[in-house]
Amino acid sequence: MNTLRTGGTDVRAGDPRIDWSGTDTPPAPTLRHRRDGILPTVAAALSVRGATLTGTAARSDQPPALHHLVQDFLDTLTSDQRDRFTGRCAEAILISRHIAAADAARSKRAARRPMTNGEARKALKHAKLTARRIREDGDPLHGSFAAPCRACTALSAHFGVRIVDPAATDD
Repeated sequence: MNTLRTGGTDVRAGDPRIDWSGTDTPPAPTLRHRRDGILPTVAAALSVRGATLTGTAARSDQPPALHHLVQDFLDTLTSDQRDRFTGRCAEAILISRHIAAADAARSKRAARRPMTNGEARKALKHAKLTARRIREDGDPLHGSFAAPCRACTALSAHFGVRIVDPAATDD
């Protein structure tokens, strides 16, 4: 009388609610294909006067279009300050995005001439930047502070952006 359509006699065999209150942790999902283009990466946040701008490093075939002041500065760096990925870092992209936004917000009269380094420094006054590593689950480096590369260190010093490591102690 209590038979299932599969022919079994145990009524509980087809009930999916049986294991709902189990304490076992479910297994990790099976990795069906490699995700080389996604992780690992670096995410950064730029804080300027209460506004926060976030972003990740660029991984596309073409380098990102940077603001002309940022691109000019990176182009003048010597080879010992450059890396293969110079200009693709999250730090450079965020500084460029903020300068581009400040450049677009200038008055109609001021917009007639190109933005200067002094105006860019003024737009980035009291700016703070931090970066974190983004890794796969279980990776001990996930969420840790990522120090800027040589080019981004020079770029942030040039525009007056302070690099912040929240875990560092101020002695």
